[in-house]
Amino acid sequence: MDKESVYFRNGKLIAKSGDIRVYTMDNELFLEDGRMNLVASDTKKSDYIWQIGNKPIGNCLVVGLGLGIVVNYLLSLNKVNNLTIIEENKDIINVVNKLNKLEGLFEIICTDYFTYLYKSNTKYDFIFIDCYTKIDETTLPYIADIVIASKLNLKADGILLGWFDNRTSEKLVDPFYSLFNTV
Repeated sequence: MDKESVYFRNGKLIAKSGDIRVYTMDNELFLEDGRMNLVASDTKKSDYIWQIGNKPIGNCLVVGLGLGIVVNYLLSLNKVNNLTIIEENKDIINVVNKLNKLEGLFEIICTDYFTYLYKSNTKYDFIFIDCYTKIDETTLPYIADIVIASKLNLKADGILLGWFDNRTSEKLVDPFYSLFNTV
């Protein structure tokens, strides 16, 4: 077991790049950053599928790679023609590549989310935002900023969704969803 981990004392380190580590424990994957924060886990796969459903079509964008769970799900959908992933952390991209978990045609761009969203002229049919690890008073303004920037890249009839953390405080549920339901 990797002595540096806070969470996975009984897990096994299977991929590492820089300060990003991926562990397996009880047949599940967990991605941890250098500050010992749990960044992603494949235990949330059913949540992602339920939240996204069959909404993705055409030209799609994912903001945040994580373990690639959303990417693989989108690539499995017949109505998705093109997929672009924006990930700021090259070490996350490196560990996901080491795991060989992504299958299909897609493009990963390693850049700051805001830089891409404000400078890109590409319009997407579907955008999924998944670049935060929780929804709280600290992250909600950041999520709001990402939503505003994402809307610049969304087609008029496009769909914009963000990952919803089921552990979100009840008082923040409506404010979170209202970010995506406004014009």
